[in-house]
Amino acid sequence: MSGLKLPGVGSGFPIQSFVDAVVSAERTPKEQQLARRANSIEVQLSAYGGLKSVLDEFKTALKKLGDEEAFQKRSARFSESGFLTAKADKSAVAGSYSLVVEQLAEAHKIGSDYITGENAKSLQLGSGTLELTSNGESFSVDIARDKSSLADIAEAINNAEDNKGVRATVVTDDLGSRLVLFAEKTGVANEVSLSVSGNGDGDDHNGNPASLALLGNFDTLQAAQDARIKLDGATITSATNEFKDAVTGLTLTASKVSDWTDDSKTERKATTLTIGYDKTSVETNLKGFVESFNKVMSTIKQLTAYNAETQKAGPLNGDGSARAITAQIRALLSEAVEGAVSPVKSLTDLGITTKQDGTIELDAALLKKQVDENFEKVGLLFASEKGVAEKLDDLLEGFVGKEGMLTEKDKSLREQMKKLEKEADAFTLRMEEFEARTYKQFSAMDIAVARMNQQLNSVVSAFESMPDFNSWRKK
Repeated sequence: MSGLKLPGVGSGFPIQSFVDAVVSAERTPKEQQLARRANSIEVQLSAYGGLKSVLDEFKTALKKLGDEEAFQKRSARFSESGFLTAKADKSAVAGSYSLVVEQLAEAHKIGSDYITGENAKSLQLGSGTLELTSNGESFSVDIARDKSSLADIAEAINNAEDNKGVRATVVTDDLGSRLVLFAEKTGVANEVSLSVSGNGDGDDHNGNPASLALLGNFDTLQAAQDARIKLDGATITSATNEFKDAVTGLTLTASKVSDWTDDSKTERKATTLTIGYDKTSVETNLKGFVESFNKVMSTIKQLTAYNAETQKAGPLNGDGSARAITAQIRALLSEAVEGAVSPVKSLTDLGITTKQDGTIELDAALLKKQVDENFEKVGLLFASEKGVAEKLDDLLEGFVGKEGMLTEKDKSLREQMKKLEKEADAFTLRMEEFEARTYKQFSAMDIAVARMNQQLNSVVSAFESMPDFNSWRKK
């Protein structure tokens, strides 16, 4: 209650202490009840949230095994690394290939004659036109007299709206400054050429007006070059360092020229590329499936446990949802898989067996053997239309999907918490009003006591002021 609160003026009683005691007696039981209810909801929210989290992880692990591409990925391995990388899609046929990188793709680069002198960079070369060509496409750049320094020319080329892939910069070294042009793309087809038409109206330069002609004939600084590889002895070229579909479904990227076989430098060393099924990823994902499943079972066991010694129960002890999840997952894992083919017709055939505590264990050696020898049949067990991954995913969707059981429970608990918070706010308001009324009542009592004390004092004073009749009789 706001405002100044003083001890009773008439009674001298500690009114605020009385009010606090009365209000506390009224407030405490309800506050404790609200706190217990809030704690119960928070515990359940945390428990269901933890369960939903491990089920989502399990769903993610299943996705890696149930995707259409899961058992169609290809691996690409090189006998010598550092020269090429490879990316194989599902259309790539398993096999091996001999590869040699003979040269890498290079972008064409040319440089103008040097402009010398102290003002080489800022010298205005005068107006004119530049005609540039790359990949057989040309574009023009007009140069204004007051924007004709080397830096201005480079900027004009780079900003040209119809630039066909030519970049320009200014390079300064001990010999002076020069304009350098280079193709944005590698390969012979993207060679750069330039013709200059100047008006000779530039700044004074060595006693004569400067001209764009000072750029002179452009020298080749780096020749345009296509990448070239040999695949099983056949020569293949590319304008870039990437070779697409030289082998169906395979993209090769060259990064370094192959080493020479010996000091005579007459032949380069070949690297062997082997294309196969991506069995390593599948093994890893299957192990992840086992680990994720066991995490689900361990979490459920912890949340539903009951300790007879301490007589303490887990937050979901006796919860029907947790029991349903455990029972349904176990039942599904033990079902026969329609479409599976011997010798991989069940999880047991992969070395995945159920332990007494409900978790599963993996025989890594048997798993590797089945993946190596029956890769496509493992795929049928997991990734077929009615395979393990698809059936488990449908089951889990019923628990953690948008309308799943755990999702709905979480939503319901959060709504209960909101209602409880509103109830707590309303109770706080009622207690403030109750405190105000109680204080008012005690204050009224205090005033009444003060009046009674005043009246009593008046009566006592009146009696004390009366004559003493006994003393008169003695006279």
